[in-house]
Amino acid sequence: MGGRRVVSALLALAILGAGPDRLALNLRQTVVVLTYHDVIPRRTAASEWFDCSVSELQDQIRGMERAKVHFITLEQLYRYLSAGAALPSRPVCITFADNYLGYYTYALPILRRHHIPSAQFVHTGFVGSPIGRPKLTWAELAEIDRAGDVTIGSQTVTHPPDLRTLSDAGLRKEMTESKRALESHLHHPVRFLAYPNGKFDSRCERAAARAGYAMACSEVTRPANLSPNLFAVNRYVHTKWQGALQHVTGDR
Repeated sequence: MGGRRVVSALLALAILGAGPDRLALNLRQTVVVLTYHDVIPRRTAASEWFDCSVSELQDQIRGMERAKVHFITLEQLYRYLSAGAALPSRPVCITFADNYLGYYTYALPILRRHHIPSAQFVHTGFVGSPIGRPKLTWAELAEIDRAGDVTIGSQTVTHPPDLRTLSDAGLRKEMTESKRALESHLHHPVRFLAYPNGKFDSRCERAAARAGYAMACSEVTRPANLSPNLFAVNRYVHTKWQGALQHVTGDR
């Protein structure tokens, strides 16, 4: 009889899809993740929608501080989502995408003045590129990685417009070669991934897990604790920061 109960329990877990990608149970605390892209000195007619000016970033940080949020690292986020580890009240995780030099030049000094940890997701095929908007170099990435307040993650090699259109081999190459390059230059495991443009599907999730990542981020505008699994972690684009703040403070 006991053996049948064990088998039934295992079958139930299989049906539910339980496994290392599932979120911990009973994640009642709301946590939100914001993603920024480039940070620019000031907004002009040529600015893109994803740009954030220095004054806008400062205003957003002040707004979050007035709301008494606590800024957490990507590792803290992972430990909460995967194992229910304790978080401070009103937790917010700040991330950046695309490895723009504006993060290094403008954002990082502001974040450090406010003692805010952050993460930078890097497309390794463009590290140090001066074409278009300049990107951080390997030396700059190693420098900020050593400081301890920045988590470096992967955003694939070439930042494909839509990962879902790639072959299995192409998907594997984008994820594994980016991880390998980052680990070679930073000399430690790289555990987190962000899907370029937030476009992904279950095949991309499986590819990320097989490549050895522990967690991957989307751009689905919902609290992270409501994510489907660890390879589809919800993340607000920074233009939605006020909605994210309302969720984490319970004012919505």
